[in-house]
Amino acid sequence: MTKPLRIVDLTNGWAGPMATCLLGDFGAEVIKVESPSHMDWWRGAGLQGSDDGPKLYEQSPTFNTVNRNKIGIALELTHPRGRELFKELIRASDILVANYPPRILLKLGIDFAALSAVNPRLVMVTLPAFGNTGPESEYVGFGCTTEAMAGITGVTGYEGGPPQMLSNAIGDPVSALNACFASLVGVFEQERRGEGVSVDLSHVEGLLPLNAEALLDYTVNGRVQEPVGNRHPTLAPHGCYPCAGDDEWVMITIASDAEWQKFCHVLGNPAWSRNESFATAAGRKAVEDELDAHIAAWTKNHEHTALMEQLQQAGVTAGAVLSGPQVMSDAQLAAREFLLAIDRAEAGTHLYPGFVPKFHPTPSEVRTPAPCFGQHNADVFGRILGLSAEDIQQLESERIISQTPLLP
Repeated sequence: MTKPLRIVDLTNGWAGPMATCLLGDFGAEVIKVESPSHMDWWRGAGLQGSDDGPKLYEQSPTFNTVNRNKIGIALELTHPRGRELFKELIRASDILVANYPPRILLKLGIDFAALSAVNPRLVMVTLPAFGNTGPESEYVGFGCTTEAMAGITGVTGYEGGPPQMLSNAIGDPVSALNACFASLVGVFEQERRGEGVSVDLSHVEGLLPLNAEALLDYTVNGRVQEPVGNRHPTLAPHGCYPCAGDDEWVMITIASDAEWQKFCHVLGNPAWSRNESFATAAGRKAVEDELDAHIAAWTKNHEHTALMEQLQQAGVTAGAVLSGPQVMSDAQLAAREFLLAIDRAEAGTHLYPGFVPKFHPTPSEVRTPAPCFGQHNADVFGRILGLSAEDIQQLESERIISQTPLLP
């Protein structure tokens, strides 16, 4: 059996940890490195708990979601001995994924030049918000700020209103997917060339394809797109419509005139639908306010999920807008066993997102829940680096490693 890739995860938050989580789901051995003095901030800043009470930093649902299938250590990289051990770990690994700012990696002496001298076959993937070079390379950015810098926020919102964020920091999961892909391509390149490779992955640049329509519109037509709410530049109807019940909605998109005719059939071909203006996409777009008012008056008498099913069966693109509880009880997700119950120390048993790629006949599995802080220090420093129990104890006494966050 081929030995699994060993990946060192030197990341915080969402983008980096999600990338390495995906690689762990695919079977890689992922070693998450935190600092005794600076734990992953997605555990929750200051959530220490009491000495005899719950460890709140182990109960973060966001941290626990993207750090499954990993083993975890807490190693102080600001200490010379800590950096030595880190380099020894790199020597025994295949990939390093890091989202520390470039200046921090250089300051610590763990940039690609330094680490490739230790392991010439190292694949190093870095995820700076704006890239490792250029005038903005040292700027700090998160998913929401990179979303803004990619122009996505500028075209999000309601007509005539201010720009709005997508609210889910989309820059992070998109960068995670790019980093997962880049890591695997890096391994391919390493095998092809026989030497290591550095991958510089900018969050902003990875987001630009999501704003391609607005960028092309300006490039080709010289037109600056503005927010249009839920509407589409050319398609109509295209939006969210109210349904029966309290705050229930359905999303409907008509992509062609033939689909419009199918929609009218579901409506029962009322008199208003036979208006000549509605016969073509251009005509419907020109009187979209009137069209939306008619559709909303009809949808508000229907339950959103039943209406979605009725429209889908007729060949009309539609989706019920589900709340959090409705997503958790969705029959489709249940049938595919997507939501997984995972039991974790200090947190208990909860449902977490499952595996998006489904492999057959050997499926991915949750081998381990997210690691507790410094949980696998003895395993990593003993099994991988060959340190004795006495050596490990000495490292703990010097606070170079720890199983408890050493916060002020």
